[in-house]
Formats: sequence, C-alpha cells, structure tokens
Amino acid sequence: MTFEEFLRAEMAGLARFAGALTGDHHLAEDILSDALMVVSARWGRIRQMENPLAYVRRTVVTTFLSERRKTRRRRTQATADLAVLDRAGDDPHTAVDSRDTVVRLLTHLTAHQRVAVILRYLFDRTDEDIADVLACSPGTVRSHLSHARAALRLAATTAERG
Repeated sequence: MTFEEFLRAEMAGLARFAGALTGDHHLAEDILSDALMVVSARWGRIRQMENPLAYVRRTVVTTFLSERRKTRRRRTQATADLAVLDRAGDDPHTAVDSRDTVVRLLTHLTAHQRVAVILRYLFDRTDEDIADVLACSPGTVRSHLSHARAALRLAATTAERG
C-alpha cells in the first residue's frame, strides 16, 4: 500500500483522533501534519508492519505529548475582522454546547489520561492497544482510565453546581 492510499483510507479517522486529543481544530491539524511528515519519511518500513495504523496513531500521540511539553504554546490571535468570526459553521447550538462541555471536561485530565480516554471511548481500543500507543503497561492504562473517570466525575459535579 502506498502512503497516498493509506492516507485516503485513514485520514478522516486520524483527523478525528488528533482533534479529540487536542480539543482544538487548528492545533489538531498542526499535530497531524507534523506526525504525517515523520511517517511519510519512514513509510517504506512502516507499511511492512503488521498494523501501520497503530504506529501512525502512536506517532500522533507522541507528537501531541511533545507539543504539550513545549514552553512556547501556539495561541489564537485576537482579530477585528468579523469575516473570520463568521466561519463558525452551521452546527446546531446543542452540538456546539455538547462539544464545548466535553472539551472543557477533558482539560481536567493529564495528557496521558486524555489519550487513554479518547482511545478507549472514541476508538473502542483495548488496554493492550492503548498501552502500545502510550508505551506503558496495560495496568498503567487501567490506572490512567480510573483516574480520568474520577477527575471527569469531579469536574462534571463541580460544573453542575457552579
């Protein structure tokens, strides 16, 4: 399979994955593009692997975690151009509110917890799959998920009260 064929088949899922990790469409594009640059340079070896998609997802996670470690963060810039603000799209208000709530709740998690939650609940991955992506043991994955659920319960309870 060529790299272009792989991208045609998997790009939508990879974009959703990166978006879920970052909670920011533009940052997701940056992280996915950086990860795909790395993957494209090594595609000859990667395509021969048993599961190239898992390797690419792991590269996206590594790129995401690396980005979070950087001291200099990408920030959005204020603008007076109303045309920029009108690009919000045609999403119904309820979908936007739900998405905003999920994004706000995910900010209460560590980067590793967020990766584990997204892989488990958005991509229905096993502990072993998640452990491979995070380069840890399945027990550590279960710990990340347990701590994440506790943090999400606490954040949701606090949000309901406040």
